[in-house]
Amino acid sequence: MNQEKEYSMSFLMEDLTYDTKNNIVEVVDSKGKTMAVDTWKYATYFFENIQRKYISEQRVFLDGLRLDKFVEIFIRDKHHHKIYAFLTNKKLCILHQEMQEIHATHINLVALYGLCAYIREIISRRYALLLKPTLKDTIEEIGGLDNLESVTFNLKNGNKHKTDFCEVKKLLFESLEGSDLSIVGYHRIVKKVDVYTKEYGQIEFVRYISKFLHVYFSSIKRRRNSYLTTTEQKLVCFLLNFFDFAPEIVTTSRFRQLFNNKYEEVDHIFPLKFPGLLKTNLELYLEFIPYCIWSRGDINPLKEKELHKEALVNHFTIHMGEMPDISALVELIDGIVG
Repeated sequence: MNQEKEYSMSFLMEDLTYDTKNNIVEVVDSKGKTMAVDTWKYATYFFENIQRKYISEQRVFLDGLRLDKFVEIFIRDKHHHKIYAFLTNKKLCILHQEMQEIHATHINLVALYGLCAYIREIISRRYALLLKPTLKDTIEEIGGLDNLESVTFNLKNGNKHKTDFCEVKKLLFESLEGSDLSIVGYHRIVKKVDVYTKEYGQIEFVRYISKFLHVYFSSIKRRRNSYLTTTEQKLVCFLLNFFDFAPEIVTTSRFRQLFNNKYEEVDHIFPLKFPGLLKTNLELYLEFIPYCIWSRGDINPLKEKELHKEALVNHFTIHMGEMPDISALVELIDGIVG
């Protein structure tokens, strides 16, 4: 039974201090006694049992970054003020009390903060590889320009030549006849949060934090076929807002929509290695996003099945003549093997 020892305490902002050696937060209780609160108890369990990873002598894959690397970031960024705001939030205090009174479960809020901050960093470190348009994409875009009647070419001698656009399209289509329409090149590497709508981060956070609550607090009596209790769902809704995944506290019905969404990130991730550039057994998993998808604007994973339909049924031949700029991945690599 994963119960946390309960403390009754009151403290001021200056009562919060770090013991960087043991990676803990120390608080002073109402009697003036200093107590160490393990900031990383939940995150350690999450890293060891839930975080997506595969580590062997032959290959290493890790979602986001290592926990010890995040602890360095956490201490450097000085989360004192954020932890204080978290622990003293009235809504959270009510939910914390509900967990104790209704489900006889005490949650270490300092450790919960550490875990949520870690998950947020993991999600922010996921990358995607935007692909250039294929010939098929180009043909479709040209074919869709029905409003153009003519094209004017500016010649080097200063003269202009006007041509019927239908003739131009005909010549282009004839020149591309018999070509491999699926060949595609790299465009650029971007963070996934920069090409997806806010729903992407919400879905991924809900899945990770929900799995932790379900597994770590397995002694909680939940309804049959219910992954989390209503109180736990409300807690996740609060966390989505506090950790900036949602502009306001979402409803439990929204939680269920996010939790039950069919979006499966792993289905669209492929291993990408850089021969000659990275002398390591590290494997970077980047989502390949076709031009026909990312060119429409930010991708909403709640509509993912429609948006990725074409990508799921086609095989893309990657043209290896040019390598993408991997400078954006330096921080990611350092967080895993640095």
